[in-house]
Amino acid sequence: MPQGVGVQLPPPAPITLREQKMEVKELKSKGLKREFSITIKSDVIKNLKVKKLEEIASKAKIDGFRPGKVPSAHIEKLYGQSVIVEVIEEKVSKASQDVLEERKLKAAVKPDVKLDSEMTDVIEKNKDLVFTMNCEVLPEIELSDFSKITLENPVSEPKEKDINDALEYLAKQNKIFKDAPASTKSKDGDQVTMNYLGKIDGVAFEGGAAQDANLILGSKSFIDNFEEQLIGLKKGDKKVITVKFPENYQSADLANKEATFDVEIKLVSQPGESKIDDDLAKNLGMEDLKKLKESLKDRIKQDFDSASRNKLKDSLLEALEKSHDFELPQSMVDQEFDQMWRQLEQQLENQKKELKDLEISEKEIRKNYKEISEKRVCTGLLIAEIGQVNDIQLEDNDINKALQMEMQKYPGQEKEILDYYQKNPDAIRQLSAPLFEDKVIDFVLEKVKLKDVKVSREDLFGAGPSEDVKSKPKAKAKAKTNAAKKTSTESKKIKDKKK
Repeated sequence: MPQGVGVQLPPPAPITLREQKMEVKELKSKGLKREFSITIKSDVIKNLKVKKLEEIASKAKIDGFRPGKVPSAHIEKLYGQSVIVEVIEEKVSKASQDVLEERKLKAAVKPDVKLDSEMTDVIEKNKDLVFTMNCEVLPEIELSDFSKITLENPVSEPKEKDINDALEYLAKQNKIFKDAPASTKSKDGDQVTMNYLGKIDGVAFEGGAAQDANLILGSKSFIDNFEEQLIGLKKGDKKVITVKFPENYQSADLANKEATFDVEIKLVSQPGESKIDDDLAKNLGMEDLKKLKESLKDRIKQDFDSASRNKLKDSLLEALEKSHDFELPQSMVDQEFDQMWRQLEQQLENQKKELKDLEISEKEIRKNYKEISEKRVCTGLLIAEIGQVNDIQLEDNDINKALQMEMQKYPGQEKEILDYYQKNPDAIRQLSAPLFEDKVIDFVLEKVKLKDVKVSREDLFGAGPSEDVKSKPKAKAKAKTNAAKKTSTESKKIKDKKK
């Protein structure tokens, strides 16, 4: 062979189950359900055990022996029992995976494994290991031609009324309070300026004290019934208030604990007339009213575009679901249902309610949740299949952006958040799943036929079918104040920086 000429050798063929000294019998194959009887020869278990014990012997530090010089009989006595159990667990898991891979199958959820052999026979009598594996496999999905899908793309532009509604909201949220006479007793809607000191079991706790703090009564800014207990107080009044922190309070040290607050009222202020003018704009960190209107228009447009995208995405997922027909793994549907039901139970517990308090029956809720679970599993499988077939992948930059956005939600805890995700691959997958879904959606939207349709604000934000079960459903969602809320929040940050 001439120098410099290389031969590309084919990759080694995978070791078959027979070569691994495994016997496999398919006991059931109905729909997506599979059942296998798998036998692993005793000498395979024995050899794996010997290898593990040899590895332990080479590293073990045992008093009276030099490293690597511990007699095998002593290692067997110390570690033999635990090692063979570990070997069996690992081999059963690996064998289950190999059986599916050889048949080009993927389990929908973790297979259910049942040992048919007695462990004592396998461990002490050197018998073959026999177990049964039951599982559901993922369905084969034949993707349709996306170019045959036609969708309406809802488009909406902010109108003058939208901006005016947002301005009215901002004016109400940024009222000018005027000092009331010293004899004025506080009422709902008034602002009180106070000093307070929080205690638990008579001992002051960190973060529970403030001087000259402003609180608008009825704003629900403080926990429990704190604000209600301040109604009727006037300048100079002192009162001890008792409250209870919620069970899910952000600080674990305070959660579900009863506390007292020593409160002194320094001032009672009453709200003045709200005016939409340059002063309001400047109070919100803007140059003048014109600049505030421009900012609101941009933010409202962003909200409209976001809502339009969500409606288009929902339409696409519905179209994809209708254009594909395949069996759903019941195990995945059940998992999705159970997760939703646990969330409902937690929500009711937090609200101190029961199922009977809801306006629809448990039977109807279960029916709705079953339909939603099936829809979620169907679209989830489609998204995964489209991504795999078209080699759609997330880049490191995508995941880093998601991490940055997550860390911004917890100021001062960025390092803890980053450490958590770095140590929990499952958490990273959950965080990046919506990004992957959006990439797949963008890919498919490039293939479908889109027709722009002008819609109103009510069309974008009006109540549609909801996946949540509410105790008191609302007729329509009010989205007109979204931009105003964002502007109000940012204005507070600007004020804090100026201070």
